[in-house]
Amino acid sequence: MAAKKKYSYDIEAQDIDFRRRVSLTSLTNFILITAGKNADENGFGLLELQSDNFTWVLSRLVIDMKRMPTENDSLTIETWIEKIGTAFTTRNFRIFDGKGFLIGHAASSWAVMDMHTRRSVLLDTLPAMHQFIVPESTPIGEPGRIPSVSGEVANSFRVKYSDIDVNNHANSLHYVEWLSDCFTPDFYQTHHIRRFEINFLKELTFGDSGEVYRQLNGQVDYAFHIETHGKGTVCRARIVFEAV
Repeated sequence: MAAKKKYSYDIEAQDIDFRRRVSLTSLTNFILITAGKNADENGFGLLELQSDNFTWVLSRLVIDMKRMPTENDSLTIETWIEKIGTAFTTRNFRIFDGKGFLIGHAASSWAVMDMHTRRSVLLDTLPAMHQFIVPESTPIGEPGRIPSVSGEVANSFRVKYSDIDVNNHANSLHYVEWLSDCFTPDFYQTHHIRRFEINFLKELTFGDSGEVYRQLNGQVDYAFHIETHGKGTVCRARIVFEAV
């Protein structure tokens, strides 16, 4: 068991896009895998919680990168719990390339949900977590609240069988895919992602459908909200690019 630990990953063909850079979805996946591994090793992982009919749900995430890794890199991600509040816990990450250079940070906010009521529960349900707190922040701070936006429709979706995870709702990586797909390959040829933020507001379940709305707030700063037919706004997000 370790309150702060590093995990290393090889970058495989399925992790890169047509530019041979790690995609935002794959980078998010590496970060979430890291969170899961550390929680498992310390005794409060997903399967451990589900044995008591609880589960972890991701509430907010921010990723800030100096550069996106390429097919020639490997990745090492360090993670730790910075704080535990009444209903949310903050988990931080440092992201290193294969040469050991720090290339990014991430911060996440998590809640525990009762799988029967589908409502969050107080984190004193997991008293053992407190021994793993490392009160150390990162330069990007905690993931913040993303304001509402209007925008125009840039993508649409319907939640299908393959989108559903063990929590019986759409996996968070599919939200990242729907957001990433709001841009063309030509756009990605000349723009690299530097910052990604997402707030999850409501669950998406099988059969839900809706649209992704995109609003340009700056030269390369885009805000989003995901709107469904029946549930309203289920997610807000932001992607900041760097022109190349």
